[in-house]
Amino acid sequence: MTGARAVAAGKRIGIGLIGFGRVGRGLFRELWQRGGALQVACVCEINPRGRQAADLTADLAYLLAHDPAYGRFPGRVEARGSELIVEGRPLPVLYGGRPGLVDWRGLGARVLVEASGDAAAASEAAGLAGAAVDKVVITRSAAGADATLVRGLNLGSYEPARHHVVSCSTCTANALAPVLSVLDQAFGVLSAGIATIHPALSGDTLLDAPALEASAGRSGLGVRPVNSEVARTTAQLLPHLEGRLMAMSFRVPTLLVNALLADLVLERPPAGRQAVVRALAAAMDGPLKGVAALDEGFLGRPRVAADFLGDPHSARVDLNWLSLGGPLLRLLIWHDNEYAYCCRVADTLEEIARHLA
Repeated sequence: MTGARAVAAGKRIGIGLIGFGRVGRGLFRELWQRGGALQVACVCEINPRGRQAADLTADLAYLLAHDPAYGRFPGRVEARGSELIVEGRPLPVLYGGRPGLVDWRGLGARVLVEASGDAAAASEAAGLAGAAVDKVVITRSAAGADATLVRGLNLGSYEPARHHVVSCSTCTANALAPVLSVLDQAFGVLSAGIATIHPALSGDTLLDAPALEASAGRSGLGVRPVNSEVARTTAQLLPHLEGRLMAMSFRVPTLLVNALLADLVLERPPAGRQAVVRALAAAMDGPLKGVAALDEGFLGRPRVAADFLGDPHSARVDLNWLSLGGPLLRLLIWHDNEYAYCCRVADTLEEIARHLA
């Protein structure tokens, strides 16, 4: 699905973007590269940290133009006062205001995307659906959302008349839930233990420092075990698996690409691993096409995390490490935790835009 096909020709849908961090800039880049009818109309940065607007806007332009993972932005980026200028088009940037104080429609936004990671901003943004904007999309798990939509699993269940606040869940749930659903339908999943090797995030510091969560103050140059939300967020999408999934995560000092290891106990185990491969391949040539894919390595040699940087698939199942022993199935799933997720958010926006008059 691309923007050109998903939205009626000639229609322009303005996007209001709250937060211009890794997800916000990644989504902006993806929508720009798709070149469809969806267009970011304005940005709201809720935490300017006392910086002057012109200085902070110049910094945002700098971060958009030069990305350490994905390289140069494919267009000319400038800054003028509190406006980003992208290929000559001005993009207003608002600072320090809460989402409810912004005239989104006056700025040309019909759909609001909350990408700040701030729980209070997400809650406030959700209350604007149907009034200040037509729809609100939250780039995290959100219990109060009207629907949690994941392409390859339930994106087609979007109901415009009822779903005004939509969650795109998390990057790990987007990777695991569609694959887990296929295996559950084919063989039954009794339980699963999940461990993710996740790149460091903005809360991981380079040097030891006091923190509300003790281990969060330890240097991000090490490996830090943390709680993972993937069991909860996956069960939110596959409710019958609630209570059967356990998960934890290890933060590691890498830039991008997550590795997800899942050990499943199957109710109806097949005679051999090829049956598992066939079930996955059939789904990836059907409902999961473009969302998940099998990976066999290169010339018989397994690949590593860096090889999946910029991969748009939510999940790459590595066949080099797929193993079956009785009812126990082990999977290794790779995914670019930023780019692939931004692709799924863009897919969700395209689905919403198709139904906007």
